[in-house]
Amino acid sequence: MSAYSEILKEVQKMPIPEQFKLLNTLKNSLSEYVENEDEEIILAEEIAESEIAWREYITGKDKGINSQDLKKKLLLTEDNV
Repeated sequence: MSAYSEILKEVQKMPIPEQFKLLNTLKNSLSEYVENEDEEIILAEEIAESEIAWREYITGKDKGINSQDLKKKLLLTEDNV
C-alpha cells in the first residue's frame, strides 16, 4: 500500500472538523504552487516572472540575446558546472 493510501485511510478516520483543519492547512501550504496543463507543479512566483519577461520581450523592452552571446553564455555555464 502506498504512503498516500495509508495517509488517506488515517485522515478518513479523523473527525470531520479535524479533516477540515487539515484540508485548510494543506491548502495554505500549497497556495504558492500552481499545477499546469502538463500536470507540472510550478511556483506561482516563477510563472509571474516568466510572464513579465515574455511581456517585456514582445513589447521590445527586452531585446533578448543574440545567438553568438547565447552560445558564449551557455559554454561558460557548462565550463563552470
